[in-house]
Amino acid sequence: MIAKLITMGLPAIPTWMVHKVASRYVAGENKQDAIALAAKLRRQGFATTLDVLGEDVKNVEKARRSLSDYIDLMDAMGQAGVDRNISIKLTMLGLRIDEVFAFESFSQLLAEAAARDFFVCIDMEDSSVTDTTLKFYMRAKPTWPKLGTVLQARLRRTVEDAERLAAPGTNFRLCKGIYLEPETLAHQKGLIINDAFMDTLSILLTKGSYVAIATHDPVLIKRAGALLQAFPEYRGRYEYQALLGVPFSKTLKALRQAGNTVRIYIPFGRDWHAYSMRRLRENPDIALHIVKGLFSLDR
Repeated sequence: MIAKLITMGLPAIPTWMVHKVASRYVAGENKQDAIALAAKLRRQGFATTLDVLGEDVKNVEKARRSLSDYIDLMDAMGQAGVDRNISIKLTMLGLRIDEVFAFESFSQLLAEAAARDFFVCIDMEDSSVTDTTLKFYMRAKPTWPKLGTVLQARLRRTVEDAERLAAPGTNFRLCKGIYLEPETLAHQKGLIINDAFMDTLSILLTKGSYVAIATHDPVLIKRAGALLQAFPEYRGRYEYQALLGVPFSKTLKALRQAGNTVRIYIPFGRDWHAYSMRRLRENPDIALHIVKGLFSLDR
C-alpha cells in the first residue's frame, strides 16, 4: 500500500528530489562519471558492466546516436583500462522501429565490440520483446561469441527457455525480473519466483552455460551458494552481479572475499530522470525499496 501511494504521487515529486534518490543508483550523466566509478570499483576488487540509459527509441536518428554513443563509450573504457563489458537494450537501437534496422545496428555494435575485445550483454526488457531478444542473441552468438543475454525467473516461460537455449559457450544473466507482467505470463508470488530462479540456475549450469547470478535476495544467494558448493565442477562458470547502489555491499564484499567474481551493473546517462520514473511506475515495490534504502543499514 505504501509503495502504491508513493507511486501515485510520482508526478508531484520535484526533479531535485528524484535526482537525490537516483544519484545512489545512477553513476551520473556522462561516461566520464561512469568510467571513474568503474575504475574505483576495480581497485576494490569488483568487476563492472556499463549501461547507457535509454530505451524504447522511436526515432531512427536517435537510435543511430545511441549506437555512436556506445562506440564512443567503448573507446573511452578501453583507454581507461576498466573492464571491457557493456550492457545494452535492443529498443535503444531501434527494435520498436524496425527489426531489420535494429539487427543491422546491433550487428554493427557487435563488430565494433569484437574489434575492441568487449563483452556485450543484451539486457532483457518487458515480455513484448522477449522472443525477439532471444532470437537476436541466438542469431548473433555464433559470429560474436563474447555475447550474453538475460533470463527473468518471473516469466513463466523462462524454465522452458533455459532448457531450450542452455549449452556450453552460452552466457546468461539470471535475474528475478523487474517488469510487472500479467499473471498469464508471469509468476506473482515471491516464493514461486525464487523456486523458478533456482530451477533455471540448475538447468543452465547443468547444461554448461556461464551464468551471472544477478540477485540481491539473501535467501537466493544462500540457496545458490549451497548448489554451487554441492557441484564444485561449476566453478569458473558463474559470477554474481548486483545493481549499483543497492544497500548490499557487505554481502558483495563477502562473496568477493570468498573468491567469487562480483560484477556491479553501472547505469548512467542524460536519461536518468525518465529511467527513474519508468522504473518506479513499472514496479511500485521499487519505490518502497528506495525509500527503505535511504534509511537502511548496509547488509
